[in-house]
Amino acid sequence: MRINKRRRNRRGASSVFLAIVLSALILVECTFLAFVWNLDYALSVNTALKTEIDTILCDYNRQLFDVYGIYAFSIDGIDDECFNKALEINGLNARSTLYVSGKYKITTDDLRKAIASYYLYRSTGIVGKTLVDSFSDMFLQLDTSGILNKIGKYMESPAADYVAQIIKGSDTAEQWISKAGDALNLDELLEEAANIDSLRQDYADSIRESGIGLDVDVANWEQFLDILSGMESFGNTLSDASFCTTTKFFTSHYCAYNFDCIMPPKGDTSLNGTSFDAIHGTTKADLEYIIAGDNDYFTLYGLHMKLIYILTAGNMLTDFADETYRNTINAISEVISIIISAVSEGAVNIDYRIIAVGITYYVALIQSIKDYLDLYKGERIVFFKYEDMDLIKFSYRDFMLLFCLFTPEEDLLKRSLHVLKRDYGTLYKGVRLEADFRGETYYVEKSYQLYES
Repeated sequence: MRINKRRRNRRGASSVFLAIVLSALILVECTFLAFVWNLDYALSVNTALKTEIDTILCDYNRQLFDVYGIYAFSIDGIDDECFNKALEINGLNARSTLYVSGKYKITTDDLRKAIASYYLYRSTGIVGKTLVDSFSDMFLQLDTSGILNKIGKYMESPAADYVAQIIKGSDTAEQWISKAGDALNLDELLEEAANIDSLRQDYADSIRESGIGLDVDVANWEQFLDILSGMESFGNTLSDASFCTTTKFFTSHYCAYNFDCIMPPKGDTSLNGTSFDAIHGTTKADLEYIIAGDNDYFTLYGLHMKLIYILTAGNMLTDFADETYRNTINAISEVISIIISAVSEGAVNIDYRIIAVGITYYVALIQSIKDYLDLYKGERIVFFKYEDMDLIKFSYRDFMLLFCLFTPEEDLLKRSLHVLKRDYGTLYKGVRLEADFRGETYYVEKSYQLYES
């Protein structure tokens, strides 16, 4: 049998040639398909990452936003379920592991931005500027009337100790008048003696009813004057309409009316009407902590003593505006001036008008303790009254706004954030997610736009 070798070689060469061409074509096609598939998977990973991060940001704490205007989420609730499902929807199996590679906590600067946004549509309803003006006007009127100057003279004189003994001591007005000897006739001073004894009794009753162990001595006048001096300085500062002053006022108002306090007014809630019990259960001294940096007994006592001094200043001004009151105090002061001169054997001769300021202070202090007890009960008190008209009425929170205005803004923000973390856990504003696939790392990073401005 004869074989045609030439024909066999020709067919073999064609087969080899086609095999080489097809193998190269298959390699190119397979490489291209693998590239496209990998690219499609990478795009799906990116889409899954974006879906996952949007889901995380959407899962913000609703109560925290409603009450405080803060967008924030907890990192504890993050899982990869949404990421994996986003891949499965595209017909892909999850071949990548999701990593949380970056977490961005809420800072005090972020809180400041949230507060500014919170008041963007509430600022027109805030009347706190009236509060500031009221306190500033009160200080100016005290100064204009000469009360502050007389207080200084009163403190420098020995009369302060004598008046304190007459009001706080155990001796009655009759006994003090008797000590004056021939200088005074008790029968002619029955009304003044009765007024002095009434003042002594009112003082004793107020101290007993207050339940805070309050006592008054000459040294406390220094604290009283310090409070008035501080009111003058903060009034001048807040008269500025600059942006920094505006943000400080918003922060102070936010703290004063949006955090729980130890003496809540009746019907007290947050600015949006949420009960504080719904946030953390029992009543807490959060506002006092934000102002003073602590909420132990001694801190609260010091803060409330300042409150009583401010109430005292307001009552002094109200009393001085009452002509009947002034005449009564002047009559009492004239008697006490003579008593002091007689008891000291002429060594202490004090103008009765100076003593009148001291008596007014004690009377105003008694009134202030009663006002304080009303605030404790959740009532609004009349802070300034003129001719039977209640001109200014404040609640406990209104006075706390004043103290917030005294407190540095950075301290208010830092302490507020501490309270929020206690109630809602660690707060995050943004996150960075990563996923690996075949040696490549894909990531997405995002936070709330509120904090990016």
